[in-house]
Amino acid sequence: GLMLAIEFSSAEFTQQVIDNCLKNGVLTDWFLFAENCIRICPPLIITEEQIKDACSRIILSINQVTNK
Repeated sequence: GLMLAIEFSSAEFTQQVIDNCLKNGVLTDWFLFAENCIRICPPLIITEEQIKDACSRIILSINQVTNK
């Protein structure tokens, strides 16, 4: 399957992004061996529209942490 990661500067920042992703409707988690990265594992049947929607929500979540 497809697996991606986004690396951030710290575990604290990553946790805040994960919390915001959950609030914004995107289920994600960190790696046990890399606490400063979020894991993105969409299903193989994901549509282009769903990818764009999920990416928008992830970007929103990152911006919510950055703009605090």
